[in-house]
Amino acid sequence: MAKILIAGIGGGEKRDGKYRETNYSLEGKVYENRSFIASVIEEHFKIDKTIFIGTVGSMWDNLYEYYCKKYNIDYDEEYAMSLFETIVEANKDMDISQLKIEKFNNIFNGKIEGRVTKYGVDSEQIFDNFNIILNLQDTLKDGDEVYIDITHSFRSNAMWMFLVMNFITDLMDKNIEIKMISYGMFEIADRTSNITPIIDLNAFYKLLKWIKGAQSFKNYGNSYLLLDNIENEELRKKLKTFSHAMNLNYIGTLKQNLNSLKKLLPEIDEMKGPGKLLIPQIVREFVKEFDGVKKDFILQVRLAKWHYKQSRYAMAYININEAIKGYVADELREFYPNKSEEELLDYARKWFFKLEPRVSRPNFKKDNENKKIIEYYKIFDHSRRVRNDIAHSLGQKDSAINDIISLENYCAKLEDMLSKEGFIYNWELDNNILEK
Repeated sequence: MAKILIAGIGGGEKRDGKYRETNYSLEGKVYENRSFIASVIEEHFKIDKTIFIGTVGSMWDNLYEYYCKKYNIDYDEEYAMSLFETIVEANKDMDISQLKIEKFNNIFNGKIEGRVTKYGVDSEQIFDNFNIILNLQDTLKDGDEVYIDITHSFRSNAMWMFLVMNFITDLMDKNIEIKMISYGMFEIADRTSNITPIIDLNAFYKLLKWIKGAQSFKNYGNSYLLLDNIENEELRKKLKTFSHAMNLNYIGTLKQNLNSLKKLLPEIDEMKGPGKLLIPQIVREFVKEFDGVKKDFILQVRLAKWHYKQSRYAMAYININEAIKGYVADELREFYPNKSEEELLDYARKWFFKLEPRVSRPNFKKDNENKKIIEYYKIFDHSRRVRNDIAHSLGQKDSAINDIISLENYCAKLEDMLSKEGFIYNWELDNNILEK
């Protein structure tokens, strides 16, 4: 595990051949006569490696001079002058290779590293810069603690620092912790002592985590990104169970958990901080969507519609198939009042299979009631085949788009179809296909 500082570096202000110095305070300790804030953070937190991100116009010559002294490295006047001349001549069109950052990095041998970006004046330069940022994954290791400083950045570089933060936390498959996002707030410096406070902007990172967590919860039912930010232990447990139930498609657990969340709404409304603006509304949307449904098969249809909206087509098809079987099983209950739920589902499957040879008969299709029965059968048969293809990773290579179009159609009409209480019962009473 290493402590890594990633710092933006700007042009600085040079007078009489020297960069302007200031005094910084961090966690109650004052650091005097520093020309850039990274030196303070390195000393205060005992940083193992610093990565500077800047343009060809950033104060690389100042960094070179400072770190040569810090690490007792021979100072190369000629190289320092070449850095200074490049910085003076820097413009948005300059080739970043002119800075010769490789030599800079080799001199400090892993302790200090420079990454030179373009000015980012157009989309092409911005994407080029992003590729440079992506290479951070080769430097950061599992378990590293990262400190980010945006004090000396150009305005656009501050945005890059937040991109770095997002990249580290969202895309890198490594356990890396953002410990601090520092900013030397010159605008509130004490004029008498010339002390600039270093503040921690980690709250922005926490806000970002809240927003990402809320988005994941709203769109996918996944509360996992929110859990670390929620202090209420009971609420945290209920949200976690709710997400488990949504992802595993456990209807019983989901219904029970929705009731629990409904009871917790007064406490949810009393949440403090960013969660107060995000969580209550999302929980209410879920409760409104799924609460109060008495029949499991209606709940399954609503789940199918919800999953479809989130493009989770496999889960939607599973719920469509289970819903239509559940509806038929419920309709057949009066014929078999002493049978268990599982036995009734077996009868529902048997009913559909008994129906299969009839639906293709011309005479069968002439009857209006039979036409409605055929529609139930087609949805059952198609959703069953798609479900089996999903379970066994099969599926025709050209069928995906058509299956999604069909799914949209099923989601639009199936709840109305399954709300027709007694329809299947009366049809079976007249036709008695289960006994034939």
